Amino acid sequence: MIKTLLKSVRQYKTQSLLSPLCVAIEVFIEMFIPYIMGWLIDNGIMKANMPYIVKTGSFLLIMAFFSLIMGALASYFSSKAAAGLAANLRQDMFFHTQDFSFENIDKFSSSSLVTRLTTDINNVQLAYQMVIRIAVRAPLMLVVSVIMAFAVNSELAVLFVILAPFMAILLALIIKSAFPYFPKIFKGYDRLNRTVRENVRGVREVKTYVHEKEQIEEFQKSSNYIYKLFTAAQKIMALNAPVMMLLLNGSMLLLSWFGANLIVNKSMQTGQLVSMFSYSNSVLFSLMMLSMIFTQLTISQASAKRIVEVIDEVPTISKPQQHPVTEFTNGDILFDHVNFKYEKDSDVYALKDINLHIHSGETIGIIGETGSGKSTLVAMIPRLYDSTGGAVRVAGHNVRSYDLKTLRDNVAMVLQKNVLFSGTIKDNLKWGC
Repeated sequence: MIKTLLKSVRQYKTQSLLSPLCVAIEVFIEMFIPYIMGWLIDNGIMKANMPYIVKTGSFLLIMAFFSLIMGALASYFSSKAAAGLAANLRQDMFFHTQDFSFENIDKFSSSSLVTRLTTDINNVQLAYQMVIRIAVRAPLMLVVSVIMAFAVNSELAVLFVILAPFMAILLALIIKSAFPYFPKIFKGYDRLNRTVRENVRGVREVKTYVHEKEQIEEFQKSSNYIYKLFTAAQKIMALNAPVMMLLLNGSMLLLSWFGANLIVNKSMQTGQLVSMFSYSNSVLFSLMMLSMIFTQLTISQASAKRIVEVIDEVPTISKPQQHPVTEFTNGDILFDHVNFKYEKDSDVYALKDINLHIHSGETIGIIGETGSGKSTLVAMIPRLYDSTGGAVRVAGHNVRSYDLKTLRDNVAMVLQKNVLFSGTIKDNLKWGC
């Protein structure tokens, strides 16, 4: 799945690499600042050494400014790379769906394809931006903070080693509990989009037969389904904040208690305790960022699977690989014991054992009730669908042996659900040229 998604990074590889590089530089500088602050307090403020304070303070200002620049560059590169990935994914999905047969489109449904091209890609875009920026920053900050804490005072740093795994276990439990809701939520989006789409396209029928009330109830049902699932998932994910605050306040309390004892026993200086407070905040803040990343990754994982399903889908109809027929000699059409069913695993046939010969130049009418298979029968001539059994022949050749462009240039079909694209009537007519 990840390999398929990363193929769409393409021209944004440079930005994707520069972002974590800038983040790494920013983190190393930020984590070194509390260490210098400890020196400033112990050797400058506590000893009233003004030249040392000015020199060290100026150095800290330069470091902070350089860290700010690196952070801004990381944000720029990550935003550009994530937006580029989203644009490429939309392009790849859109162009790939142009090769889909009606069977492929029926598998996903139009409403689902719209959701995958919009909501799902937005989720992946946000997740990718977090991965190349925050997902680099958080673990790096965690590791460097612990190392620097041990450099300041190894006795107090043991607290971080105890608290960090405990926090990681709690986060894992929260994420594991919330994850099953998100695939259901995105299916709910598909259902909601389908309801809206059907109402917009069939607004005349809805008004003619006075079905507004039923359609409103159907929309509310779809909307409430998403609301209930999202509410349940967010209630679980909302536990992140209180758990973080509990550990943060607990660590501050423990640091204050043990740190004060070490200062009284002269095993530690005041500036070192201040540095430890900073590293404590950094450790827990990095864990909080990791929880936020895992939350977004949990959401985007379901979206990524849905996107990859479309990209990896193989069109069921393609032109012949060897010696396709590229010429039409006449308009003779023959249905030779044709069977068709919409679902391959189903026992229900839409058409069964159809034998029909239409001579070139002949005009015929096919009459039947709604759902009897009239449109399906006609759709097999230009290969919008392929027959499940038997053969459809045009001018003596099986339609599967024709080059697709040749076949569809010579077989004109007007669908029941006509759609006009934006633009003039002339622009719409030119689509057939």
